[in-house]
This record gives sequence, structure tokens and C-alpha cells, in this order.
Amino acid sequence: MSRILRIGPLWALLLALAVSCGSTADPYEQDLPPGEFFQLAVEASESGNYRLAVKYYDAFRQKYPEDRVGNIWAMYEIGLLYHKMGTDEKALELFDQVLDAYAESENTEAEPLPEAPRILAEKIKAKIETEAPLTAAE
Repeated sequence: MSRILRIGPLWALLLALAVSCGSTADPYEQDLPPGEFFQLAVEASESGNYRLAVKYYDAFRQKYPEDRVGNIWAMYEIGLLYHKMGTDEKALELFDQVLDAYAESENTEAEPLPEAPRILAEKIKAKIETEAPLTAAE
């Protein structure tokens, strides 16, 4: 009986590790509906795992390239996550892509994109550019 008790917690630990590893499976290999990619990205971001959140948003973009609204939100969120990780150069690049998408959509007959990602990208981009440290050349 005592042997079973000693092994029991070990199995419980292994089971817990297996379950937690399953929840962080490679996002690019998961076959999920669009909303689940976003849900998992939000959960990863809220737990501080920004890199995993970026992977979920990026995997969504790869699997659902035709979803214009979802992609604009994913691009914005990826930019925000890079900003949170302190990679402002990459964040600015993504915010520029968001803003470019709006400029391009003005010249098409496609359904208009929601305004929120554009407005948020503009605000955070301005904040980053305002707070950017001056270089010696400036």
C-alpha cells in the first residue's frame, strides 16, 4: 500500500505535466476554428507568455488568410505583443502594416475594416515614436 502512495503523486505530477504540455502544442499544427486561435492567444498573453500568443495569432493568419477582419485584429495584437516584449521596431513594422491595410482597403470595393485596430495602432505607434530614445545623430 505504501508503494502505491509513493507512486501515486508521481503519476499525478506526470499527468499534470502532460495536460499542461498539451495546451501549449505547436499552434501551427493545430486545426482550430478561428475563435479558438484568438482565445488561446488571449490566454497565453494574460499569463505573460507573449511569444506563444504571437504564435497563435500568426497561426490564425496562416490558416485563415481570407478573414480580413480577423487578420487585421491579429496583426494589431501581434504588434501590441511585440511592444509589450520591448521589441518596438517590430511593433512599429506591424502597426505600419495595419495602417497600410486600411489605406489599401480604401481603394477597393471590399467590406470596410473595423476602425478600432486602425485607431489603436495609430495611438500606440505615436506613443512608441514619442517615447523612443534619441540617438547620438539626433
